[in-house]
Amino acid sequence: MQQAVILRPAVDDKGRRMRNHAKFLVVDHQILVVTSANLSLSAEERNVELGLRIDDPLLARAVEDQMRALEDVRIYERVGGKG
Repeated sequence: MQQAVILRPAVDDKGRRMRNHAKFLVVDHQILVVTSANLSLSAEERNVELGLRIDDPLLARAVEDQMRALEDVRIYERVGGKG
């Protein structure tokens, strides 16, 4: 089983971590999940959130390719897995 690749916003040249508002994940290079939900107590208990599951391998791969490109230019950094 292939390990997950986890990316987070990188630290800029001044030592500040970039911010990320997007919430999404790709599952098995096949499914894209995009959501407004944060992983927080308020999102779980009080917020009205919306999420979409998109079963489209081409779109899922395109998002993965975009994230790799952003990793290459140090917008994101890898924090887990070998992908």
